[in-house]
Amino acid sequence: MPRQRTFAEKLSSLIDSSRADGRAPHSYREMSAAIERAGGPAMSPAYLQQLATGKRINPKIHYVEALAKLFGVPVTYFFDDEDERTAGDAPAVEAKLMAMRAQELSPQGRRQVMDLLDLVERYERAEREGHSGP
Repeated sequence: MPRQRTFAEKLSSLIDSSRADGRAPHSYREMSAAIERAGGPAMSPAYLQQLATGKRINPKIHYVEALAKLFGVPVTYFFDDEDERTAGDAPAVEAKLMAMRAQELSPQGRRQVMDLLDLVERYERAEREGHSGP
């Protein structure tokens, strides 16, 4: 099984390909300004460079969302490779995205999310059990 590319490798690939065809900003400073103009979070040029070179890893989800928007790719681009998508690993990628978003919540917010997950799980279980009869 091929090695999964790192976040830095994926981001660098997007930067290189967009620079080559002129679709996106050419410098980290231009990228930073474009993200801010689009209403995204403040990301310094230095931080963008650190993400692209692997000196910083595990960015918060709102940074990942801003980068995905800048380059016109789905957020999942940063979390799965083509091999995983074809293997049907979409639920695992979605769960990882949910967990990343939950990390940014307060303890009370995380408890509320867990309560909602419990409620949805009970509802779906009741639906399955109701439909499994004769």
